[in-house]
Amino acid sequence: MTRFISGLLFLTIAALPYITMFTSEERVQEDTSLPEEKIFIMSPHRREVRLEYSRGFSEWMKKNYKRRVKIEWLDAGGTSKMLKDLESRYTNSPEKPGVDLLFGGGITPYLTAIEKNWLLPVEINPELLKYIPPDVAGVPVYDAKKRWFGVALSGFGILYNRILIERMGLPVPQTWEDLGKPEFFTWLASGDPRSSGSVHMCYEIILQAYGFEKGWDLITRISGNVRVFSESGSSTPREVAIGEVAAGMAIDQYAQTVIDAAGGDALIFVLPQKATVIGADAIALLRGSANQEISSLFIEYCLSKEGQKLLFLPAGVEGQKNSLFRMPVRSDLYSERYAPPVNPYKIEAGFIYDDIKGGKRWNIINDMIGAWLIDAHSELSAAWGKIISIMDKYPDLAKKLKSELSYLPISESDMEALIPQWNEPRIRLNKINEWAREARNRYKRIISKIQTGDNHI
Repeated sequence: MTRFISGLLFLTIAALPYITMFTSEERVQEDTSLPEEKIFIMSPHRREVRLEYSRGFSEWMKKNYKRRVKIEWLDAGGTSKMLKDLESRYTNSPEKPGVDLLFGGGITPYLTAIEKNWLLPVEINPELLKYIPPDVAGVPVYDAKKRWFGVALSGFGILYNRILIERMGLPVPQTWEDLGKPEFFTWLASGDPRSSGSVHMCYEIILQAYGFEKGWDLITRISGNVRVFSESGSSTPREVAIGEVAAGMAIDQYAQTVIDAAGGDALIFVLPQKATVIGADAIALLRGSANQEISSLFIEYCLSKEGQKLLFLPAGVEGQKNSLFRMPVRSDLYSERYAPPVNPYKIEAGFIYDDIKGGKRWNIINDMIGAWLIDAHSELSAAWGKIISIMDKYPDLAKKLKSELSYLPISESDMEALIPQWNEPRIRLNKINEWAREARNRYKRIISKIQTGDNHI
């Protein structure tokens, strides 16, 4: 059956970047009688977020301090590239990295930055923390030593196209396990965790929620169902919205952006019950900052009522130019008009997400998924498709081959033993190449067994 694409919906979603380009370029009229001061912020945040915080902070500083401040945004790419850029800066100029603040990317990069001694504690107004709980469902919202602070909360879940699900007779996805069902073969989208921190988090959540072995089995089947992997985490919601696929994993803000653009109830976002994480999107002052005073004030602004309301106010309200669709860390704002309908502080956790574990194995997990599931995706998809084709006729054989398909390439303990060596380029490259060969050989072997009718496994 040909894939269903709604013309109107397609035009709406496709036009989003251009609509934003023309409507968001309005500049706050500046008082040039005041001397201009600058801070430099490294961030993976999308353009709309940067525009809102530039506008909001400029207005806040002028109103409260009679100062004119301009933010220079530094974009190194995704979370992994951002850390590599900072590593290079501190190697070349340890005392003057040329960056004042790190803003966005979850919590994991901040744990890495603490290990490398890149962050400075910030003594912000203690009144602000009265409104911010120290954790959400067991996950910290800010560092006890004040080296980083959560600004927004993010939920990781599933976006699906209700109309397409009904038309194709697919099961309604409510859990991560649903995405691994054979019915979703070629009907899922996903980004690449090596270039998208939000995509990486979805996979790491599954590994921790289900356990490493069961989690790997599930993400293997999910990856086998993916039509094609894209580079960014924002691509999946757009593909779901235009009906190119039926569902995919997404962070709440990207999902809500297309839901709002589409209107109605065609697109639905769900948080898998007791198997997801509400995580903080943090900010921190970097060691060697050239302007610590204004940088600390920016952190205070982000945690103030004015800065927090930027996260959820719709465009056109209180000077807001762009709708950001994000959840604030301040618990007192969930009773406000326009606040997100779900209060993350009331969500029950089904497991405790281990940030430290997730941070330490971030790169090696990305490389495992890259070598086994993405770079060898054509072979994986072909093998999974062959297994699906014999499930009804040869269920026992299909079950055995499914186990072979998703057999762990390395135990969790052996993988963790490799982590200290993963910064050695030769060791890392050799292992990635080894995994790549093993992956393709395994998937081709499964295809061959089904094609030749060899039942002796």
